[in-house]
Amino acid sequence: MSLTEEVTIAPAEKDTILRGSTWAAIWDMSWPMLINAMSVSIACFADVYVAGRLGSDEQAAVGLGGQVWFFMVLMAIAIATGANAIVSRHWGARDYETAIEASRQCILWALVFGAISIVAAVAICRPVLHMLGASPQVAHLGWSYLKYNFLAICPLTVLWVCHSIFRAKGNARTPMLLMGALMSLVVLLDVGLCLFPLHLGISGIGVAWMIAGSVSCVLSLVSLGASDLGRALVVSKEYPLRFSWSWAWRVLKIGIPSGLQDVAWVAGNFVLFAIFAMTPDPTSCQAAWAIGLRVEDAAASMPMFALSLGLATIVGQNLGAGQPARAEKTAWQAAGIVAIYMGLVAVAMVFGAYPIAHLLSGSEPVARCAAQYLQIVGISEPFQGVWLVLFGAMEGAGYTRWPTLIAGVCLLGVRLPLAWFLTVPMHMGPAGTWISIAVSYAITFSLTVACFKMGRWKTQQV
Repeated sequence: MSLTEEVTIAPAEKDTILRGSTWAAIWDMSWPMLINAMSVSIACFADVYVAGRLGSDEQAAVGLGGQVWFFMVLMAIAIATGANAIVSRHWGARDYETAIEASRQCILWALVFGAISIVAAVAICRPVLHMLGASPQVAHLGWSYLKYNFLAICPLTVLWVCHSIFRAKGNARTPMLLMGALMSLVVLLDVGLCLFPLHLGISGIGVAWMIAGSVSCVLSLVSLGASDLGRALVVSKEYPLRFSWSWAWRVLKIGIPSGLQDVAWVAGNFVLFAIFAMTPDPTSCQAAWAIGLRVEDAAASMPMFALSLGLATIVGQNLGAGQPARAEKTAWQAAGIVAIYMGLVAVAMVFGAYPIAHLLSGSEPVARCAAQYLQIVGISEPFQGVWLVLFGAMEGAGYTRWPTLIAGVCLLGVRLPLAWFLTVPMHMGPAGTWISIAVSYAITFSLTVACFKMGRWKTQQV
């Protein structure tokens, strides 16, 4: 059966995105991503829970190891973002041959950069753990866990790229099922390898991700091979195995700026830890901040993540189909949805701050500081939701440089100096940092809306 015939008999994936109700398109692309995000959260919770059962040093090692791991998978994030933007654009334009070649090149380069990331991670892991302030025991445990976990980088990079390709052609349900299988396997292996019956200790968490990532990578490739884009995995005289530097550049010039947004976020968080150290009670500040982030992740981050990724595909395909007005309309609708939802979250955070804080901490100083965070930052949650969703829309168009510049200016250039000024010289304590976070969200919102309304993303070439 030819590719054209396959697409003809599967109209649901294209019609929802390119024709009919834009509300339906948002729903169809977003709810599987919400389930996706929930499954990832459950697996991450299993890592932390199992590490906690092993001991406090093991839990600290997993926490620090997560920061190291994040930096090592930035290339995976970059390739996946570029793959979604390029494949969705050509799929929407019905340029299937280019979509196939783009998919092939993204998978090939995912293998290359995944392997390079493993080598780099192994080389810098222990020095970075010590740089982050790990004690000798925690650093040793971190290496015991990460040396296996790093081996999952390459298969997970390929997996994430495959999932981006699926989403790019309008199929969000297959990645949801595959990610659910991956995370279920991680949870089972965490318990089986670390606690019983094998008792591998913290190394078992790394082995769990290595095994689960490899199995799920194979399943993802098999699923992609059976799809409309299956020819991307065919190697023959007609489709030779050839690495293209021009394709690598097309993908990375979209993906790298997007990855730098995450770098700005994490780097800014490290600086905030240093600012907390200048307060009278650094431990309470750090613990309160962790509680605030946990509440935001649970209540707000997953819906924003789902809408952002789903919207990226809708925008990419509609631009490819020559329907920029529909792409813009859908983006504003998604922004409206998240603004309403985040408004409700803001009300809950502001008026429920003290009960929530006391539920998550038995320490009065920590609970008081956390309640302050929820009340101050909670007010700015609708701003954060809108700019993150509009960022997703522009990423779907391949327009990532200006959003990255906005994120860098606001999250680093505004938030950090203001946090230091209000917290230290102005003697406002942690409230000064919370205010700086809220202000940076509001400014990012304003600049993002202005950037989006300018409309340059509509003519972005990929």
